[in-house]
Amino acid sequence: MKRRMASVLIFCALIFGFANTTICADKNLSRKEVEALIEDIATKRGIPSVILKSIGKVESTLMQYNRDGRPKVSRGGHIGIMQISGRDGRYDLAKLKNDPVYNIEAGADHLLAKWKWVNDKMPQIGNTDPNILEHWYFALWAYNGLLDRNNPNVNYNKTYQDKIFQVALKDYGQKITPIGREHIPKKGYPKKGKNIPTPKAYHKGDILKYDPGDVVAIDGKDFLVLFDKPRGKEIGRVKKDAIMTIMEEPVLNKGFYFYKVQIDGKKDVGWVYGNWISKIDN
Repeated sequence: MKRRMASVLIFCALIFGFANTTICADKNLSRKEVEALIEDIATKRGIPSVILKSIGKVESTLMQYNRDGRPKVSRGGHIGIMQISGRDGRYDLAKLKNDPVYNIEAGADHLLAKWKWVNDKMPQIGNTDPNILEHWYFALWAYNGLLDRNNPNVNYNKTYQDKIFQVALKDYGQKITPIGREHIPKKGYPKKGKNIPTPKAYHKGDILKYDPGDVVAIDGKDFLVLFDKPRGKEIGRVKKDAIMTIMEEPVLNKGFYFYKVQIDGKKDVGWVYGNWISKIDN
């Protein structure tokens, strides 16, 4: 987080010519800079960058502030680039309003929470590989609300998912095939109980995968749970300052890549989610 904040401060100094970065607290970064931040955060969170960038474009046109310099806040209380709610106490309200990096991080974590929920509670799409863009259909629906307005059989071609896919194609040249309407009920959202095939025309994202021997550290969490197997039994916790070595290729389990790691300086070996680690350069 500190490293990314430093990049934002450098942006401010370069754009506005001030060393005192509080002067740019109410200034929007350029679209290119915001997209670079989103790509960096998406890479570290195991999210295809085109998905996260398209959400930011639809939610706020990639802007943290209004023209008058005040933070962008919707009538419903959703804030900033990723339009994250500060009402439930999960996030720091001031940072959501004034720290674009924190806001994007919160958006990524919010999307991952929806991704986990839909993979547990809604029909499985294909093998739930997060690096297949079409598999994010239900998570995008949930990001905006599991409401009939986002049911394609109720709101033809005007759902939130449709908007995301249109932006992905128009702004980033990335086609994403929607899930067929025959798999969606006439009202409400599909419940768990059946598998939906991956569309024949599917497209891959740019999720970064780690290799055996890579050295990684925790990124974005205070600790990681150590499992005996992917999504298995908790056998310990990895502290924030720990260094880990990847031991095997990633294993996909219910939409998430897990890595077998050894904690350096200890004999502890187990599996961790790959969404909150980042590679350390030698």
